Amino acid sequence: MKELATYVISGAVSGGIYAMLAAGVVLTYQTSGVFNFAHGAVAFASAFLFMQLNTGLGWPVWAAAVLAVLVLPPLLGLALDRAIYRRLGGAPEVVRLVVPIALLVVIPATCLLVVDRLNEWFDAGLPRQDQVFQFRGLGPSPKVVWRFTGPLDGVVINSDQVVVLVVAGLMAVGLWLLIRHTALGLQMRAVVDRRTLAGLRGVDADRTSAVAWVLGSVLAGLCGVLLAPVLNNLNAPTFTTVVLVSTAAVVIARFRSIPWAMVGGMVVGVVQNLIVGYADVARSITGFRTSVPFVLLFVLLFFLGPDRARQAGSATEAVVRVTPPPAPTARRWLVWGAWTAVLLVYVFAFADDYWRSLVARGLAIGLVLLSFTIITGIGGMVSLAQAAFVTLAGFTAGWALERGLPFLVALALGTAAATVVGAIVSLPARRLGGLPLALSTMALAYAGQYLVFQIEAVSNAGSSGWRIRPPEIGPFDFGDRRTMIVGLLVLLAVAVKLVGNLMASASGRAMVALRSTEAGAVTVGIRSARTKMVVFALSAGTAGFGGVLLASTNGRISTMDFPVEMGFFWLAATVVFGVRRPAGAVLAGLAAALSPELLGRIVEGAYLPQVMFGLAAVNLAQNPDGILALVAERSHERRARRAAAAVAGGGPGVEPAPAETAPAEPTAGDGERAELADAALVVRGVRAGHGDAEVVHGVDLVVPRGEVVALIGANGAGKSTLCSVVAGTVPATAGRVVVGGTDVTELPPHRRVGAGVFLVPEGRGVFPALSVEENLALWLTDPQDREAAYERFPRLRERRGQAAGSLSGGEQQMLALAPALVRPPLLLVADEPSLGLAPRVVDEVYEALRELRDRGTAVLLVEEKANDVLSLADTVAFLQVGRVAWVAPASEVDEDRLVRSYLGLPAAGDAEDEPDAEELAGAEPS
Repeated sequence: MKELATYVISGAVSGGIYAMLAAGVVLTYQTSGVFNFAHGAVAFASAFLFMQLNTGLGWPVWAAAVLAVLVLPPLLGLALDRAIYRRLGGAPEVVRLVVPIALLVVIPATCLLVVDRLNEWFDAGLPRQDQVFQFRGLGPSPKVVWRFTGPLDGVVINSDQVVVLVVAGLMAVGLWLLIRHTALGLQMRAVVDRRTLAGLRGVDADRTSAVAWVLGSVLAGLCGVLLAPVLNNLNAPTFTTVVLVSTAAVVIARFRSIPWAMVGGMVVGVVQNLIVGYADVARSITGFRTSVPFVLLFVLLFFLGPDRARQAGSATEAVVRVTPPPAPTARRWLVWGAWTAVLLVYVFAFADDYWRSLVARGLAIGLVLLSFTIITGIGGMVSLAQAAFVTLAGFTAGWALERGLPFLVALALGTAAATVVGAIVSLPARRLGGLPLALSTMALAYAGQYLVFQIEAVSNAGSSGWRIRPPEIGPFDFGDRRTMIVGLLVLLAVAVKLVGNLMASASGRAMVALRSTEAGAVTVGIRSARTKMVVFALSAGTAGFGGVLLASTNGRISTMDFPVEMGFFWLAATVVFGVRRPAGAVLAGLAAALSPELLGRIVEGAYLPQVMFGLAAVNLAQNPDGILALVAERSHERRARRAAAAVAGGGPGVEPAPAETAPAEPTAGDGERAELADAALVVRGVRAGHGDAEVVHGVDLVVPRGEVVALIGANGAGKSTLCSVVAGTVPATAGRVVVGGTDVTELPPHRRVGAGVFLVPEGRGVFPALSVEENLALWLTDPQDREAAYERFPRLRERRGQAAGSLSGGEQQMLALAPALVRPPLLLVADEPSLGLAPRVVDEVYEALRELRDRGTAVLLVEEKANDVLSLADTVAFLQVGRVAWVAPASEVDEDRLVRSYLGLPAAGDAEDEPDAEELAGAEPS
């Protein structure tokens, strides 16, 4: 009993830290889509500031805690949200992973760099973290120790542990009250559930995201101050590891539930202690305790982490980006050949042996980083286990060399071992996708680092690792750095060519298709499981091949040479230069090897290179395709400008282009001003689309107050896009949108709601994870208004506590319309409200729309089934290929005209008498 109580209490203390960290990660992930690997960095920054203020400057605990927990973290969270995280919404998933990893490096390095500079320039006398041997917490100092009596006699607990448990409990209750019982919490959950729809219901998603980052940063800061005395050290990697351990609690919460994250944190802490305490094997295996939560994380991910929204893996781009055409192959090889010649001249004529060793190391790292080009650039999946593949291949090659096998055989064995393990690691890829897949590879890598690689027979730890001597092959001695560099350059050229060929091959196209849409790829005969296994195996084999050569540049490999965190750094470096370009991996390898030494010559110390690297990676928020893509894009723009200038200026056989005069801005006359003020909606010359594809081409439309205008047309005509432009979720590239006399063209969706716009989107406008009551409460804040909604739709009252996603289609449409019926807006936009509904339910929906019209609300009703809306509409507008073909009173629209319009035929009668679409679009309906 005593032993069990000891394990449970100490595990609960760790679990309290895990719980708060997991809650902060879930909070920020759900409101921004960014998994915050930098949570531990914020915790470190707060603990570091607390230590400097309390231990270094002698501030009282309360004052240091206020600044370290309630001032620094909120400011840091707000700054990061505004400057970085807010820009990552549409970024590729790999960028959303890499940017927090970069912050994981840059924030602690900045803290340490600032203290070093203050001590050097101003003799501030601030202590380094390695000069403090006893870290103060929020509890009394020295610590108070309590001893239990009775059955628990001998069990002890100290004041620091009690503080952790009490604070964790208070945070759990506080977060639960915030999320479940406040308007802000409801808005946060709405943003989590359907961010776009939340904006259409008046929720400022950016504001709720900023609040979430502030709260998450406060939780991280509080955890940092509590964690330092428990660990009795202030080491940034240790803080990072603690956050990664808490990821198991995030998985228990299914990445979305803060209460379950708190519960999961406590469970992980206690289970970890019980397994370690009662497992006899733990006493004989170094690193077993640390590996337990990562094994647990992998198991939880396998059963709880499938990303059913996207099963093809982690797509490298959420939106297809238009890239300029590449330069001709001959020109590209000429450019790279010239730079290679410059490098060789430097190596043979100017560099000493130290710099030659750095160049050789950079080239070998470039070979390793090509593995990211394969798995992420081509395969669209993110692996955080590449450093583990490097270590595995190095250990295998070292074992083979120790037994007298030739270097080439050892290289082949190391590559084969990494390839086989990569194929095994690919097994979760069949089930997982996106972030869960990346986390599962990380969990396996940490399990290997802390468990497998600690076994003496694997790592040869008793002899400080395995020796890997550079080989002598024929007349070539690769122990000479110059020879090694030439050999690595040849290997890199071959590897880059092979990866380029893979991209252009049928297999490469299959990988790209699978990355884009697994369901679509499978329908054309692509075997998903086999393709994923091939991608993983090729990537791991490439990492292993480069890893053996990288280890040979050091002459030895041990368990500490290539930790998992180094793989994070490699991934970030590759993405910074361009993960989809093989040349980006080569440059990233050279930068990883040379930049620390070059920057270290500028400012003494190891922190400036880390800060500069982090800032370069953070820049991905602005340029997600990497440096090489940015350079190519700028070069393409310069060539285009020169070509345009040549055409405009004339040349041999070229006529100068006539100068174009910008059209004058139209001014509104008295009649148009009256129309803008009297109509509920006026759309003038609106153009819009998705990306570079324009869908709506100069649409004019008027919806008078208190009338129903039916917008009909074939599928793909642009009806839903026009609705989105009116609501603000799709920006207009030209033209104006005026609601109730107010120009709302530049306003975001949540501010258009204030102007009187209410959109019922296609596919039901409800929040599936929120209850019926909560869906209504977002729009109807007054309980009496919600009661009125239940009076109008009694079936909703019966299901008020039920999740909206579990309602029938008709009930969901009732729920979507109920808020507007209680508080009628100026303009209601209904996009395909009858889609998928039974005829009886369609009648109810149309009756609700008729009721809204009678109460003065203007309705823009979008339907494909034209006959169904004629009895309801006052005016009918026909949209054809993004343009208004005609507008007419509903009483004048007959079946013959509808059939001809859908078939693209002119109306019956003389075609010359047909009015222009422009005239009809601006006509006042009768």
